[in-house]
Amino acid sequence: MKLTPPFIYMESEKVLVTSYENPDVDGTGCSYAYSEFLRNKNIDAQAGFFGKPHREAQFVIDKFKIKINNAENLIDKYKDIIFLDASEVLRLPQKIKPEQIIEIIDHRKSEDIDRFPNAKIQIELVGSCATLISEKFEKENMEISKESAGLLYSAIISNTLNFRGRLTTDRDKRMAEWLKKQIELPKDYVHQMFVHKSKFTQPLKDVLLADFKDFQINDDKMGIAQLEIVDVDSFINNNLEETKKLLSEIKEEKSIKYIFLNCIDLENGFNAFVAIDDLTKKIISASLDINFKGGLAKSDHPIMRKEMVPLIKQVLRTGEFLC
Repeated sequence: MKLTPPFIYMESEKVLVTSYENPDVDGTGCSYAYSEFLRNKNIDAQAGFFGKPHREAQFVIDKFKIKINNAENLIDKYKDIIFLDASEVLRLPQKIKPEQIIEIIDHRKSEDIDRFPNAKIQIELVGSCATLISEKFEKENMEISKESAGLLYSAIISNTLNFRGRLTTDRDKRMAEWLKKQIELPKDYVHQMFVHKSKFTQPLKDVLLADFKDFQINDDKMGIAQLEIVDVDSFINNNLEETKKLLSEIKEEKSIKYIFLNCIDLENGFNAFVAIDDLTKKIISASLDINFKGGLAKSDHPIMRKEMVPLIKQVLRTGEFLC
């Protein structure tokens, strides 16, 4: 989906390029690389980030020795904002208003596009927003820095679960190959990234909240925590009861009706789901065709939260889980 707005961002004196708060490697990589792309076209663009990058993004930042800017220190200097890897008003950092957004690039369907009155919008259904940013460099035969290439490559690998994810497209694979040619990586780079992503340096509750999203569905909210790690079985064996307890706490604190954890095994390609109440278990079972035993269920193929949400919304709207 591509829409042409009444406002053309190139008319801005300068723009801030950013993503949602505490961005993952896709939001981080897209913002950093797209600001570089715009500067190469003589547009005064600056990348800035709200919150703290996700630990996987931090791994890439450290690996390529990338300097990133705190958007809190920049936001007062910019009235025009480019928002990447998201297209919902709820995902805007608190200090940004929808009217400030002059461009959106995302890789998921959105029901909020009419709420950004000044935005040029590009939404195309690929596995990673980084694919869309990479294509801009390739199309113009524009040189890309190793820092941007490293971030974008890592984002495509992460978002497609190293091409195991069902939303992976040929465009994702092609751009990953193109980016890989622009940088030198160790043979076990992907394994290194996934292992680092699986190491928790914070309490488990903070880890769950770091990649937690809630969604309004009808009159209720559903919250989904997502962990993408290696050796999910060991994590579940060691943390199941604590995880249930923490989900209960988060559910109460955030006033959420339904909540569960989606745990993706990055190297073995399956999911484990942890839920704490029977109604949520019924909803997930009906949406994903899986069965719970106690508070745990598994699927034999990887599925990410962004794939689940439309399926869950459909089940809740039709009441299929009540059958």
